[in-house]
Amino acid sequence: MAFMRQNKLLPNSLRRMWTLPPLASLAILSTSFGRAQDASCKVVADAETLLLRTPHHLYTTEVRQGRSVASEVIDTPGGVYVGTNGVWHKATGSIQDFAQIAADSLKQLRDCRHVADEVSDAQPAAKYTLHNAASGGDESVWIAKGSGLPLISEALIEGRRISSRYDYSNIQPPPNVR
Repeated sequence: MAFMRQNKLLPNSLRRMWTLPPLASLAILSTSFGRAQDASCKVVADAETLLLRTPHHLYTTEVRQGRSVASEVIDTPGGVYVGTNGVWHKATGSIQDFAQIAADSLKQLRDCRHVADEVSDAQPAAKYTLHNAASGGDESVWIAKGSGLPLISEALIEGRRISSRYDYSNIQPPPNVR
């Protein structure tokens, strides 16, 4: 979610830390398929749109210059929570607020290709590769065949390898939110 880096909906202390890929993550969406978007990316865009309407817990690891940083995002109907190093903050915006920001990112998806059918987390999934013009990164995303939701995403953006895993079960706000 590259958009989170400059997102005014996050607390000031988190804006500099959050550089997740646009896909995947909230990465992306509660809007109609945009005309400016590459038509090959409709399945990926639909998955990301569904993601923003679905409570979820996103676990992300970013590796840059040999250093690894783990972080989490929990999206609930009551708010978006961002955690790193066991410390949680509530974003000042809702999932709907993020959707508008992320919708623009969907229009930057290019060259989406279905490359394989695989099993991810014991679920049949379709793997897609794509280029995100907004972040300049190349990404892969595994979309569950049953639910149509993203299960895993991987991105290479400006020398950073970003891996994300999505969980949709028993989503609750985290304890001890600051």
